[in-house]
Amino acid sequence: MKHFSKPLSLYEIDVLHYTSVGSDKQYFVDALIMKAVAEDGEPIYSKKDEAKLLAMETSELEAMYFEMFNNELPEN
Repeated sequence: MKHFSKPLSLYEIDVLHYTSVGSDKQYFVDALIMKAVAEDGEPIYSKKDEAKLLAMETSELEAMYFEMFNNELPEN
């Protein structure tokens, strides 16, 4: 599934920096849960997916993170 996102707000950037302490992996997971959407704008992940995402390789999460922000959807 291709990952998309809406642009990060300053508030969301602050939330990610203050809550995703400890590792890049946690940061990527938190960002994907917060911002990853399908092409139709529907969220892909929720908090219940956190354990599944954390079990993935950091490099895979990083690729998903960059894909998401390389495919920003316009604000409506």
